Formats: sequence, structure tokens, C-alpha cells
Amino acid sequence: MRACDTSTAIGRVEALRRRGREEGLPLHATLELTRRCNFRCVHCYVLPNANAEERELTGDEWLALAREAADAGCFSVLLTGGEPLLRPDFPEIYLGIRALGVHVMIFTNATLVNRRVLDALRLAPPRLIEVTVYGASPETYRAVTGRAEGYLEALEGIERLREAGMPVALKTILMNLNAHEFEAIRALGREGERRVRYDAAIHARFPGDRDMEGYRLPPEELVELEARVVPELREEWARTARREAEQAATAAERGEVSDRLYTCAAGAISFYATATGLIQPCVSAGRYAVPWQPGRLLEAFRQSRAELMAARKPADHACADCAAKPYCGSCPAVADLETGREDGVFPYACEIAHARLRRGRASGNI
Repeated sequence: MRACDTSTAIGRVEALRRRGREEGLPLHATLELTRRCNFRCVHCYVLPNANAEERELTGDEWLALAREAADAGCFSVLLTGGEPLLRPDFPEIYLGIRALGVHVMIFTNATLVNRRVLDALRLAPPRLIEVTVYGASPETYRAVTGRAEGYLEALEGIERLREAGMPVALKTILMNLNAHEFEAIRALGREGERRVRYDAAIHARFPGDRDMEGYRLPPEELVELEARVVPELREEWARTARREAEQAATAAERGEVSDRLYTCAAGAISFYATATGLIQPCVSAGRYAVPWQPGRLLEAFRQSRAELMAARKPADHACADCAAKPYCGSCPAVADLETGREDGVFPYACEIAHARLRRGRASGNI
């Protein structure tokens, strides 16, 4: 038997993505099964907008929506929340979606991993289970999530998943409440698992939200911490810079240079479905939300997509020729939350990006 030609596989995926962009097909879906959670995280973008009276989609509705997505070409689904394992029907929803023949990923805090969940996962293992770890001690879990006991519950849940042979990856949200444990959080990862990833630039939870500013690390302090704890970042950024340069050159050769404001996959070949059934490009791009009606997912996706793709970048956009772009976490949707303008920039992300660029140049790595 010949070894798998990964270059051919990658080429096929890229061809599928091109087709998805050309024809308006939703190849990836994120399903927010619930906005409810057993944590009360200070930075959570869901809970400040959650309404206890809201009617979540039923299990049957989620399966119908997922079936429509699969019929339209979707081959990858992410199940998230809130905390998706809070739903008593999570095993049925999960297995129903796996039966459609699509890849499934799960985002969870791992505190609710029980026998029913594990039995379902064993029947049809997911592509990945990504667990958010908020600290490396009960004290930090209390500060971030409101529940000190969540720390041991999370560790026990992660261990149950590992013992069951599930593909686990850890991540964290970096802020001044847990930065002192950043190295210890990364040490929770196991050999053979993906590196523990993290989000560095926590952003506004809703338009006009200023509370998050009090939890952000000063950019220079953040970059110093990254340099000490995440040395592999330098090479990752170098690869990002090379890839962006290659993509720009290819687009120029094909005459595909565009002034579209949104250039990521969100909304173009993927969608986010809220717990109440709104179809939008991503969790942050609520201005492009379109209600889902049974049997009309593709119509809702394409309506949201058309409105998103009509947004244009001003000629003097701050990101156009920015040397720090490969190191930046700003995007139009987050800029919209932070500033009220999707054609603006996320100032904190900009500050981090330029601090990274300065440090890289000073060290000779950039």
C-alpha cells in the first residue's frame, strides 16, 4: 500500500474551498447548542447577552439544521456553547450529526464529562475535543469563572477524555487574572497532543462594553510573557508572514485583488448558528444575522454571506500596509464590537501586534 500523499489531500481541500467561495457553499458550521453555562466567566461574550427566557433550538431542530448543512456541502461541524454538555440531549445531537458523515469538533470546559457523554463519544469519536483551561489552581478558577471547584472538575473531565482515547487539545484565555499561571497552564498539555493554544487579546463582549479593558495585560508585558513561555511563536509568525505574502502574490497574478472588508473564511464558506437559530458569519458578526427557517438554511447562509461580502474596505484602511499584520488579532467584527465601526481597528490588538514586531526586530527574529 502506498503512503498517503498529503500534498494531494491538501490540494483537494483547497480546491473544495475555492469551489465553496465561488458557489456560496457552507463547508464549515459552528453550532452554539446553548448559551447556558455552569461557569460565570468574567470575559464571556455569551452570558452578558443570554436571556433565560430565550427558546433554544430543540435537538430535532439542531439535527434538521445540521442535515441541511451537510446536504449543502458542509463536512465539518463545531459544537459549542455556553457549555454544550449542559444539554441533556447532547449525546443524541452529537451522534445524530456524526451519522451524517461529517467531522465534529467540540468546545467544552470538561467539567460535565460523564458516562453518557463518553459512551456517545466512543461510538463515533470526534475529530477533536478542545478544552478551555482558565487557570492552574482553584483560586484562579474562582477569579475567572466564579467556581473554585471547577479546577478539579475540569482536570478530572480531561483525564476521563484521555483515558477514553479521545483526541484532546487544551487552550486558555490570557488575562491579568491568570497570566501568573500561564506557564503552568501550558504544562497541562500532554505529549502527543496539540500545543496548548491561547487567545491573547480579549475583546468587548458586546457593543460599548468597556469592562474587558480592566482584564487586559499591558502589551509589552504580554509580549515579554509570550517570548518566555511560547518560543515557538517566532516560527509560527514567520510562516504566517510567508503564507500571506504568497497568497497576496497569487491573488495579484490572478487579478483577484479585492477591497472586500472581510477576507477570512467566516461567512464566505462557514457560518455560526446561535442557540436561537440565527445564521451569521461568526460569533462576533451579529450585524449579519439571518433567522433560520427549516428547509431554508442555504438561503439564510447566502443572504448573510452576500451582505458580508458587500462590505468594502476604505482606501486608507489602517491595516492595508501594516508591517505588524501577521502578528495581529484584529478583525472587522471585533473592531465593530470595540469601536462601533467594522471598518475600524481593534486598538488593543494593534498595540500587541506592534509590540511583537518591535521585539522581533530587536531580537533579529523578524
